[in-house]
Amino acid sequence: MDAARLVYRHPVVEMAVMLAFLVQIVTGVPLILEIWAKRKDFVHQLQAASGLIMVLFILLHVASIAMARLVFNLDTNFDFAAAGFVAPWTWAGYGFYGAGVFALFTHFGCIFYDVFKKSNKPVGWLLLIVTLGLGGYLTYLLLTMYSGHLYPVVVPEAYRVSM
Repeated sequence: MDAARLVYRHPVVEMAVMLAFLVQIVTGVPLILEIWAKRKDFVHQLQAASGLIMVLFILLHVASIAMARLVFNLDTNFDFAAAGFVAPWTWAGYGFYGAGVFALFTHFGCIFYDVFKKSNKPVGWLLLIVTLGLGGYLTYLLLTMYSGHLYPVVVPEAYRVSM
């Protein structure tokens, strides 16, 4: 994690990531509105819903990380994420991380379906279902890891106080 931080916490990389998030939101929200206005098929509706969840996740995630780092002077590491699963915020951790991670897989599954729907629709459906299954399983593992159900997790007091 420390080695990866040398890259992703570099100011240029952080700004590039923030710009990418901004582009995703600015281009994604009109697409969501268009899909819902035109009442497109189920997979497009699913993609729009997962996109909206990802927009909310990105906005809340970036805001919470900025607040933790700039206001509370906390390291946004495993302890920071696990603190979202400490009472009384347990429901928020499960909902926030669960929805955000599963929405990402749902979104990609819909894209995989869209790529194959004209040339080989059964393959498109298979990829959508497999991606949803993989996303559900990885979301489950992530939630059990952060919540201490996979192995014991002790969240330091500094992280508990900030929550």
